[in-house]
Amino acid sequence: MQSMKREQWGIALRQEPEFQLATAGSRIAWVLDYPHMSEWLKQALRAANGLDLMAMQNDIEMLRHLIMPEPRPR
Repeated sequence: MQSMKREQWGIALRQEPEFQLATAGSRIAWVLDYPHMSEWLKQALRAANGLDLMAMQNDIEMLRHLIMPEPRPR
């Protein structure tokens, strides 16, 4: 079994949702405590506390599309 490649262990290598949430929570706490982070971002994170995570992810993706223009075809 030790000879299995990482790709074959795909399911076993995925992080549990609880671990992902804890990691995100500690990162958010760091941003909120960091004195040089923008107040806009801090307010957005505070306002998002307790919201549906999938809805937040969709909103973040929308912001990414608004801010980062798609490359033009050559």
